Amino acid sequence: MSSVFRTREISLFNVFYPIIGSVSPTLVSTWPQKLITGDYNKDSESIQSSWIISDQRGGIGIKDGEEIKDAKRCWWSTCELGYKGHLVLPALATDLGNPTGADAAVIIEYANEQYVAFGTSVRKWNEGTAAFGSSLVTLAGTPTDGLVHKSKLYFAMGTDFERFDGTTWTDGATLSAAAKAARYLVEWDGKLFALDNTGQLRYSSDEGVTWTNSALGTLPAGYYTSLFVYRDVAGDVVVYMGTKEGLYALDFTNAKWIETELALPFHDYNGKGAQWWRDAAYVPSGLAVYKYVTSNPAVVSLTGPDRDYGLPSTYRGSIIKLLRGHNALYAFVDATSELTRDQYFCGDDEYGDLVFYDNEGYSAILRWDEQGWGVVYLSGAATTPLTAGAVSTADDIYRLWFGLDSKVFYIPLQVSIQNPLEVADYVFAASAEHISPWFDADNAVIDKLATLVTAYAKETSATEYIKISYGLNYDDNTWTLLTSDTFTDGQIDSDGEAEFTLASLAGVAFKSIRFKVELARGSTTTVSPDLRWLRLSYIKLLTPKWGFSVRVDCSRNYRFKTAKSLLSSLKTALETQTLGAFQFKDGNGSETHYCRIATMNGVEVGGKKSEGVFDVQLIAP
Repeated sequence: MSSVFRTREISLFNVFYPIIGSVSPTLVSTWPQKLITGDYNKDSESIQSSWIISDQRGGIGIKDGEEIKDAKRCWWSTCELGYKGHLVLPALATDLGNPTGADAAVIIEYANEQYVAFGTSVRKWNEGTAAFGSSLVTLAGTPTDGLVHKSKLYFAMGTDFERFDGTTWTDGATLSAAAKAARYLVEWDGKLFALDNTGQLRYSSDEGVTWTNSALGTLPAGYYTSLFVYRDVAGDVVVYMGTKEGLYALDFTNAKWIETELALPFHDYNGKGAQWWRDAAYVPSGLAVYKYVTSNPAVVSLTGPDRDYGLPSTYRGSIIKLLRGHNALYAFVDATSELTRDQYFCGDDEYGDLVFYDNEGYSAILRWDEQGWGVVYLSGAATTPLTAGAVSTADDIYRLWFGLDSKVFYIPLQVSIQNPLEVADYVFAASAEHISPWFDADNAVIDKLATLVTAYAKETSATEYIKISYGLNYDDNTWTLLTSDTFTDGQIDSDGEAEFTLASLAGVAFKSIRFKVELARGSTTTVSPDLRWLRLSYIKLLTPKWGFSVRVDCSRNYRFKTAKSLLSSLKTALETQTLGAFQFKDGNGSETHYCRIATMNGVEVGGKKSEGVFDVQLIAP
């Protein structure tokens, strides 16, 4: 196509037209004006948009966020997330050490005192001296479960059990005239029930002296993972058994196990540490947690930390225990679980090998409060086993106890829900981090311009501070620390609103962005910095797209075409359902835009003549 070189001329769909006046270019790639009505809020800005982080009670597990749906979620956090408008340090875990060197196998409260079985050595915590006492007994084997039944303490040890009445320790071989194999214990209907490794359930009505065989499981030995109580369809409390292939309920009258609706694919950690909490039974399976509510039919839903995007790979493992508290259900995730290869039944008389890959990383204690999952405690080193735990009120103090890396720890808990900043003697951990989801304004392909980051901080000082970093465009490994003239080292150490401009006021272009918040305190354990909210101010960018206004003269012959021919060609261009080339100047090189005719208004001469003048609006999408 020949270039346009005359002043009052255009080429449209490869036809030259004379024009009246000049061509008027208009930028058409603009967002509609932002409307602000009513009272103002943090997003009341007519030019810029805002992404605001203030309420994170939805918990961890969202890596790529949806702007509105995931406003209360984060990707990962070791901060306390349970309080709207406050991001603070988590509770401090007290390290009690280990007097024996053996892992804590069972932690249990008895007679308002805390007992721990370190391997085969049972010791009692002395709150007054803040130390474990001497060994009370050496068990015949490392215990697998513990229970208080009728004011007596029982330990299951696999091949036998041990009973403590507050004065005397007696094993099953002595008490019952023969050893009674026991792996899991539970109390129901005033009776003590014990399940052994072969699936044999037996019960005692006289505190472990005599035993009666009850139901026998039909699965192979070693497939039995838990014993607990929950309601059946009729609303009666019955005994349940967790297995590597699903959940079973006890028919006590007929001494048999009834398979429930919760039948699961084989997994070594199915049912491990299952627990009744509030209105449902919670049954783990690796990192999944099935919420099982009895009805007709039963209602089964997934509530585990594996939902959505799961956990970062560094923190994945298998849930070995669930513990119920007043305000939350606690999940113990052991990251030292090994790869397992097990033969499982596929159906139609076929068998296959199924491999479950469980990463070895950092063990963690997570918390589920029916709004979301949060992190209670994270191991300080990789491949450290998380072995035992208990929620107890020993010594009249409500605490979460756990055994990790051959040590015992406790964390104070609250019976009621209170902002820890309002509790004078609440003690905080030394540091924590919070990582937001990737934010792309629900459009990952368009560019945005980050101009300002604003944070509102309280309870800060020279030793209690907050640092904020950002990452760009799905780069999981690179962080840029925000600094300013006020906070040259990036540490927000004074209360109020802190502003950070980006790239010396030029802004930073991004397709996606996320933030990491780091909190730290000094030596005073009862204080914590508090991030009230974090706001990203940004502009949504559009690729420049042009429109053109031009008055086309089809009232005269031009370039060997009649006025009638010009008018016909213009109408044909209007009706064409494709884009056509448009030129109106030829400077140092031809400038071509591919356009469609958006509107065409004009006047035509009537009678025998076919000519007219039209105001044409062109859009180059």
